[in-house]
Amino acid sequence: MPLNDLKERQKQLAEVGRIRLGHRVPANNGKVRPEKLATLRFTSAARHLIDEVARQYGGEVRNWQGASGPEFEVITDVSKVPVYVARQKIDPWYEMWGNGVMQRRCDGITESKRNTPCMCAPVRAAARASGRDLKPGEVCKPTVRASVMLADVPGFGVWRVDSHGINAATKGLGGHIADWIASLPDNARVPAWLMMVPHKEKHLIIKNGQEKIETYEFMVPQLFVDAVSARQIEGGTDAMLEAFRAADRREVTARQLAAIEASAAEVDDEKLTEADVIRVAPAKKTIEQLQELWGNAGKDGVLTEAAKAAMKARAAELDPPKPAAAEGAPTSTPAPTDVPAPPVPAGEPVDAEMEPNPDALWVQIQAAAGERKWNAEALEQRICTRFGKPSDEINGFHMATFLAEVNKGEIQ
Repeated sequence: MPLNDLKERQKQLAEVGRIRLGHRVPANNGKVRPEKLATLRFTSAARHLIDEVARQYGGEVRNWQGASGPEFEVITDVSKVPVYVARQKIDPWYEMWGNGVMQRRCDGITESKRNTPCMCAPVRAAARASGRDLKPGEVCKPTVRASVMLADVPGFGVWRVDSHGINAATKGLGGHIADWIASLPDNARVPAWLMMVPHKEKHLIIKNGQEKIETYEFMVPQLFVDAVSARQIEGGTDAMLEAFRAADRREVTARQLAAIEASAAEVDDEKLTEADVIRVAPAKKTIEQLQELWGNAGKDGVLTEAAKAAMKARAAELDPPKPAAAEGAPTSTPAPTDVPAPPVPAGEPVDAEMEPNPDALWVQIQAAAGERKWNAEALEQRICTRFGKPSDEINGFHMATFLAEVNKGEIQ
């Protein structure tokens, strides 16, 4: 074996487990038969990895007897998982196995172990000529393999996926992107999805002069790479790798926010702490949700400066300031911040484009009320006294007026 081949093998990560697409079930003859699954099955000799897979993707961990000894397995509840794919050859082969050993391997033309013409071709030709079906084990099976890293499961290693059948070899596990994966740079780790995709095909079957249409339904494992566009691929390696990194950052951020929201749901029925408010504020998606959090923080006595700052920062993200006008463009003279906007008479139509944002103003009003230790009832009473109507009936102009008067000390 040449040294450069050893160095190339040294770059490969260790295999820590398998992702399997089926399992064996009892057959009517007392033996077992293979059965396809609609969800992904994981096996490994490392119990802690299988435990983590089950924790994230569901399923019950069981003992399992692998070819090399005792292992563990879990049939998950999911049909897709996020993965990373490194450079590799995902080549389809025709293979025949027996007694745990690969007996033949060919590309349909040449049998590679013996360097002879494909040994299955004459068998297939004879079966077609006689109109009979091939028997299991009579010819090689189409086989394809790929190695992936599970994005969210600890372990510095790869999980191997094997699939058999012509559809898996041509449509799944790389398929049209197999050549592209083989050309990736050494340092590329491509974010992707490993998915079980249902397929349905109809075939016209002609046997003994009789014609019939048969429908075949099956699941095909596929790798989906949606983190990079064709334009970014054409932009070269650097543009492609940056697209991968940006997509990965977005995915991680989305997962972090989902975890924060889940954590927030857990504390909804408990008394908030300052840390709770700071943690969940960035996950709020509307001003209304921030207002609710503000009120709850006030009720639980944790409306601290740090908590207010976290909620105000999120409010600014949800309602960012308008961009400055381009140089030379006509602009209107902004009103001084300490002058209240003119109140709008009752019943007069309001120009929605000119009205200040009431949601953002309401957050500021609540902040001002909190600084003055006004509870919700005290704030509502002052609004009713000032405008003769409750807070849910005033508009953005009213709120701007109220906030300015509070800041100037005109409303105590």
